Amino acid sequence: MLRSTTTWRAILLSAAVIPASALAQEAPAPASPDTANDIVVTGYARQNAQAIAAKRDNDRIGEFLASDEIGQQPDYNISDSFRRLPGVTTVFDEDEGRYVGIRGMNPNFTVGTLDGAVLATAERQNRQLNMEAIPTTAVAGLEVIKSRTPDVEGNAIGGIVNLLSRSAFDRGIRTFVGNAFIGTSDSQSVPGKGFNRPSDDGLNYRADATFATRFGADESWGLVVTGAYSRKRRDQERLNPTGYTLVNGVPVASGIISAAYPNTVDRYGGTAKLEWHPDPRVQAEVSATYFQQSDNELRHQQQLTRGTVDTARTTNGTARVNTAGGFLRFNDFPLEKPLYVAQGKVKWTGDDGHHAAVRGSWSRAMFLEASNQLQFNLPTSAANAYSQTMAGGVPIAVLDNSATFTNPANYTFASYTPYRDRSVDMVREGQFDWGYRDTAQDRGLGIGAGLKYRAATRDFDTRQAVWGPATGTTPTAATFVLPDRWSPLYTGGQSRPQPLLDFAAFQRYFTENPTRFTLNAAQTALNERRSDYIVGEKVMGSYVLLRHTGDRHSLITGIRYEDTETTIDGFRVAGNTLIPLRRGSDYESWLPSATFNYDLSDPFKLRLAYYKAIGRPSPSDLGTNETLNQTTLVLTRGNPDLRPRVAQNFDASLEYYMPGDAGLISLATFYKDIRDDIYSRAAGGTVIDGTTYQMTQPQNLAGSRVFGVEGAVVVNKLRFLPGPLADFGVSLNATYLNGKSRFPDGGSFDRLTQQPEFQGNAALFYQRDWLQARASYAHIGRQYTSISPTAPLTNRYDQPFDQLDLQTRLTFGTIQVMGEVRNATNAHRENFDGYGTRDQNFFGRQFWLGAAVKL
Repeated sequence: MLRSTTTWRAILLSAAVIPASALAQEAPAPASPDTANDIVVTGYARQNAQAIAAKRDNDRIGEFLASDEIGQQPDYNISDSFRRLPGVTTVFDEDEGRYVGIRGMNPNFTVGTLDGAVLATAERQNRQLNMEAIPTTAVAGLEVIKSRTPDVEGNAIGGIVNLLSRSAFDRGIRTFVGNAFIGTSDSQSVPGKGFNRPSDDGLNYRADATFATRFGADESWGLVVTGAYSRKRRDQERLNPTGYTLVNGVPVASGIISAAYPNTVDRYGGTAKLEWHPDPRVQAEVSATYFQQSDNELRHQQQLTRGTVDTARTTNGTARVNTAGGFLRFNDFPLEKPLYVAQGKVKWTGDDGHHAAVRGSWSRAMFLEASNQLQFNLPTSAANAYSQTMAGGVPIAVLDNSATFTNPANYTFASYTPYRDRSVDMVREGQFDWGYRDTAQDRGLGIGAGLKYRAATRDFDTRQAVWGPATGTTPTAATFVLPDRWSPLYTGGQSRPQPLLDFAAFQRYFTENPTRFTLNAAQTALNERRSDYIVGEKVMGSYVLLRHTGDRHSLITGIRYEDTETTIDGFRVAGNTLIPLRRGSDYESWLPSATFNYDLSDPFKLRLAYYKAIGRPSPSDLGTNETLNQTTLVLTRGNPDLRPRVAQNFDASLEYYMPGDAGLISLATFYKDIRDDIYSRAAGGTVIDGTTYQMTQPQNLAGSRVFGVEGAVVVNKLRFLPGPLADFGVSLNATYLNGKSRFPDGGSFDRLTQQPEFQGNAALFYQRDWLQARASYAHIGRQYTSISPTAPLTNRYDQPFDQLDLQTRLTFGTIQVMGEVRNATNAHRENFDGYGTRDQNFFGRQFWLGAAVKL
């Protein structure tokens, strides 16, 4: 589907550079974010004012989001909230944000922290931090750090996202804030009862609460406790062509999968923090965080598999397929994703300009999928012949006789392959920082230094049993289908009710009739260990910085040193033989940086920054087990000797702050020059047990670069408008990204993976007396999800996506009543390659009604 975005680009980009005087001519006098002349700043204006103040006061180039007085942020999901910021890209899982990329970089190069402690992440084979389970109400604010100073983590080519926990010393002596919502989705067309799902669609709900109090002598002790629970039920409907062949100019899909996913997602958890501030010089705290995401999803798939194409009858945009087959497949998709964090720190500030802080943290994350996969195959025959056309890049197959394709009795048992995929990440950190006259409040020359040690362990454990039919048995799917069927997408108007496999019925049959099934014992035994490996990573870092601060400027420069040691414990797989294997390496990184801030005048601030950063390889690039193909004599493996990607980064930003933090106009630009990108290539021969194998492994072979421009405008009140219209406010931002990937064998591509060329956000909000309302629009341009150096037509990309969200709040004393609509225009996501679509993904809208109370 093609989308026109020219108008929005013009509006957002022009808004990023409009003259400040037009918006600030009637701005109020300076005031704190909370009170000014006894006028309380609340709601959206409070969020904006606090975020603007945080941006102004931070030494680094960054973006910030803050909670309002009832703990609300722009979105309930943290990743969704991050996408509202300039230069930040959220990678979505259907209808919700999952990962965050910064300035065109893949989310693998974003470091996630909680109060500065690196968070564990157990996502499959990569370094991407999944933040779906943590609601924004659990934190006080969100930070995106785009440039780095010597005291900041070096593994930050993209940047750092930091979650700020709440403190009992933020507000009054005792506070309580609670929210409760009920909701529904309009995507409910897939039958949802089945294995481990006793019910289908129902109400969604979410609730959270925060309690903070101070106690003890002089109220020097503080306690904050937060808790949250949510349940979301919705269906997902997809069309997934598996690839294409070009026949007489017509792209003919090799397979077309119609998929229906009913899903229930439960998320729950909370935080607890105990603080002690015995005097202004000493602050100490310990905290614990636990959040869990549990998915209960069924995946029903039916594939139409292309057989023989009649080339003589394939012409004028229509393909004729004379024979075809297919399959019916079932997966349950239960996911468990717990995250644990424990942290303690002490900060001391002396009277003579010295200060020191010590911090220790532990974090553990797990990804667990224990799934059952069941498949029945439809033999390839002329009975399933069809004609295929392309409509807007979507293959439309019309069967000659759909009854044959939809009859479950025609599908015979092929395989039952239950599997478990488990990944655990554990991170332990210790950090010490010391400084002398190096804070923003000091004047003259200051110095800082610090040490940081981190030990991380990623443990991958995958297993799969392989069951097939016993000799002479041919059970069909007719015995194992649910009574309800689903109407798939894109059938060209043809009635094609899709059978849905009843796994519970199959499981009973499997248990009661063991002689009808055969276990592939050798393959099952091999699958117990062949994909298991452990990646250990130890990082010792240290830094020295110098800071010079004057009345209008600050300069922070210095160097950071990081020594990284990697160990891999896995296997060499040769046929059905597993040989334990240990590999490892280490490398050093010297990372200079310089950051300069200058107040051109009271409202104008100029920022310049240079820094060197690294991006450590993904665990799969480092540790994937060695596999020997004893027929082709090829060895494939991960490469523990990989170096990190290295980037030289240059940043500049000009910011105008309206009086009283009532608004902001900013314009920033940056350039990243990256070397040692990783590609998998042949790497010569190696001799194993007297036999020479050609080795293929990931290697540091090429580089990339990205240039960008970011603009943002925030105005809390449009005071130049008459009467009640002056209570409208706007928030606009736009980002232009120009990237280039350089390939190992020459050539290049004018994008990086996951990098849009353009993205933008616009919010119009109104706040007057008891009424608040906001309409938020988010646009992201085309993003390439995979790029091939040799076959450009197979490059895959997400089409531009636009989403509109609405919220209204009514205030009655200490209670707010809220209504929300998510994805109001019912937009869906599309993925294409050079031939046609690879994914059409529909997930519907969400509607919420709730209330919040603050005591």
